[in-house]
Amino acid sequence: MWDNRRIMEISSFILSYVESDPGTHQPSACIYVKPAGGSEIPLTAPGLTFVELDREIRRLHAELDEIRARAKKKFYKAEAAAAS
Repeated sequence: MWDNRRIMEISSFILSYVESDPGTHQPSACIYVKPAGGSEIPLTAPGLTFVELDREIRRLHAELDEIRARAKKKFYKAEAAAAS
């Protein structure tokens, strides 16, 4: 069903920071996830200011918290069913 090796390939999050964005001539940043042996995949829009980047990080935290809460319910429900 799942290819667990593929899931485990994610090795790191990467901050890409540019001192002077070619379009705005201002500092900008983007966050990527880099699978082991693969190409970087953007998680945020490019060209973010610090405030925009911080907002995106908070959004990602909120999404992960929601995923955690849903997973917790499913795992506890499965454990309760197995114990019955």
